[in-house]
Amino acid sequence: MPLKNIFLDLDGPLLDGKLRHYYCYKFILEKFNFTPVGIDEYWESKRALVTRLDLLKMSNAEAIYDEFLGLWIGMIEGPKALTLDRVQTGALECLERFRSSSTRLTLVTLRKNKSALERQLEATELYKFLDNVLVCDHLEGAEGKVNAVRSHFGIKEDLEDALWIGDTEVDFMAAKSLGCQIILVANGLRNEHYLKSLEGAKVIPSIKLMRENFDVA
Repeated sequence: MPLKNIFLDLDGPLLDGKLRHYYCYKFILEKFNFTPVGIDEYWESKRALVTRLDLLKMSNAEAIYDEFLGLWIGMIEGPKALTLDRVQTGALECLERFRSSSTRLTLVTLRKNKSALERQLEATELYKFLDNVLVCDHLEGAEGKVNAVRSHFGIKEDLEDALWIGDTEVDFMAAKSLGCQIILVANGLRNEHYLKSLEGAKVIPSIKLMRENFDVA
């Protein structure tokens, strides 16, 4: 069945957020005079689903959990932090291939600040490839993504002619709820070991390996 829709998560499949996440984490710990772990240890721990509290415990900083969370929410989508994101290798070329077909491209992402998101999409040259940009709050998770898609397109039935490209269990659950095919990339917010535990998901190293026919190399 030809694909009519591709739904794309932003953070992970299209943008590498390692520097942004570490910048916020490091800034907050140092503000309270704690020593952050190194960037690679931090990122791989986060990708392995180490909780925020346990990440703080690694620096004996668990006592500042509430302060950390408040500052994190205020920083993670701030202008300085967003400039640290990098477009994933091969992502623009992949989107260009998708656009050469009649497939509709819809970004579905968990962000709080839509105007900041739109500025980032323009700056990273991702916007020009997208037909739609759907945004919902992090707290809404998979249900928020599903509701955003169904509401925008006015659909109730399963989307068997659609593909979802994501990098977390939230994307996996959203795709399942919508009846989409699902491909998860292993260079985002979850590691390959965890993603392969999600039954029914096809896991690939990165979006770079997507072929013109939307299969994988």
